[in-house]
Amino acid sequence: MRLSRRKFYKSIVVLGFFLLLTIFITNLYLSLFEAEEKYEQTKRKLEALHSYFDKFHNLSYPISYSLKFYEKYNQLPIIYIITPTNNRVETQLADLTRMRNTLWLVPKIVWILIEDSTFKTPKITKFLKESQLSYVHLSEQTPDDLIIRSNEKTWSKPRGVLQRNKGIDWLRENSKDIDSNGVIFFADDDNTYDIRLFEEIRYTQKVSVWPVAFVGELMYERPICKNGKVTGWFRSWGDSRPFPIDMAGFAINLRLLLAHPSARFSNLVQRGMQESHLLSHLISVNELEPKADNCTKIFVWHTNTRKILRFGEKRLQQMNLKYDQYILDQV
Repeated sequence: MRLSRRKFYKSIVVLGFFLLLTIFITNLYLSLFEAEEKYEQTKRKLEALHSYFDKFHNLSYPISYSLKFYEKYNQLPIIYIITPTNNRVETQLADLTRMRNTLWLVPKIVWILIEDSTFKTPKITKFLKESQLSYVHLSEQTPDDLIIRSNEKTWSKPRGVLQRNKGIDWLRENSKDIDSNGVIFFADDDNTYDIRLFEEIRYTQKVSVWPVAFVGELMYERPICKNGKVTGWFRSWGDSRPFPIDMAGFAINLRLLLAHPSARFSNLVQRGMQESHLLSHLISVNELEPKADNCTKIFVWHTNTRKILRFGEKRLQQMNLKYDQYILDQV
């Protein structure tokens, strides 16, 4: 009887031990489960926070970029951006929209947009008004004998000459009413621009220069520099050009241009000589101011939007379908 009691007590102790062990393991498992659940919750919160910071950075960068100029805004030299444009049905508004989006990020500019037309078209008038940029809207039509036909090479005739001269003339005619503490940049509407370019050129004293990508049948052209001076040119053709540079590769101090009334472009010069014809009236090569880290960085690309393939329009006619004119006017 005494032995049975001992076995009973021993069984109770063992059973209690296993019961406590079971409770301990269960609590441990529950704790681990709760910890894992909290970990997952924390992970989800961190991922959401990370996403928020990503979105905040994407939104805040252009704002912070602009705000860094806020305190000194009144002291910033103004940039007059002269852009010729023509009614390219497929790409004009697409090109101008891309350029407008870039210019939104650049403080203290005036966009001088000149249409190749006898009048200022409603489409571009509406576009500029909605842009909320400081702008001047002009028009100047290219004569018929200088219009490039579909069977002619794009470089066979000068392009944008009269329109750029129209922009120059506007600056001269209004020189008493505008801020002459500024620079001029001839920015075509089908190029791609890094916003850092504009801050590079803003303080041009005479004429500043920098590389341009996708020009001259090369990946890029650029001035070759040594000790802050232009000593030569990286280019593949046009040895006779005094300034073998693309239209998007230089900026001119406004006061310098105003001081030289004969400085303008010409329809009479040879292919590739537009830039040299203008700059030769203003400066010599050894006076050029290299920008973009001694002309080693690319801040502008001479991109060209391709014409849209429209073979499907014949099928639209067969299907008796038509474009919506309201939507078409926005293309």
